[in-house]
Amino acid sequence: SGVPTIAFNAQRQVGANVIKVIDGLLTQVDIINKEVLQPRGMHIENVYRETVYINSAIDLVLSNIYLGGFLAILALFIFLRSISSIFVIALSIPISIVTTFLAMALFGRTVNVISLAGMAFAVGMVVDSSIVVLENIYRHMQMGKTRWQAAVDATSEVWGALLASTVTTIAVFLPIMFIREQAGQLFQDISIAICSAIAVSLIVSITVIPTMSARILRVS
Repeated sequence: SGVPTIAFNAQRQVGANVIKVIDGLLTQVDIINKEVLQPRGMHIENVYRETVYINSAIDLVLSNIYLGGFLAILALFIFLRSISSIFVIALSIPISIVTTFLAMALFGRTVNVISLAGMAFAVGMVVDSSIVVLENIYRHMQMGKTRWQAAVDATSEVWGALLASTVTTIAVFLPIMFIREQAGQLFQDISIAICSAIAVSLIVSITVIPTMSARILRVS
């Protein structure tokens, strides 16, 4: 439009939280616009922000959690016809995902678009082991066993197979963590997120799921 314009960027410090930095920056820009620039006929306009991609990645993770949880619940209800099974399985998704954030911190990795993509991929995997354990517990209860005995017997029966399945899945992604080239640096966060989520889901399936099943699971 022929209006003289100056373009400049704000550089955050290494390790700073992108979302907090952008939110704080936009707040200060609004203050500067109102108190300093507008009376002089000038204006600062934000034309690019990293948080657009970060927020879209967060939305992707949330949508996958909701969709994956809904489909898992629907499948359980169709095959088991048990409302209590829904509450048991529903625990595995949030526990696995929240614990993945802790695992990322232990590895010294920050939550970013790449790691959130890994969590989005992992959401569909974290319920697998829990569903296997729950279905086997349900089967043992149908055999006439008490809930506690069914939980113990069913978990003991399948935990070895679940361990083997989890290890083979992790083995696919684990080598990426040790790649030093650019590709390795790019996809390390995905590898850590997926491996952590799957490992935690195994622990949840042989600890939390049997315990909750022994308390609230009912055979319809």
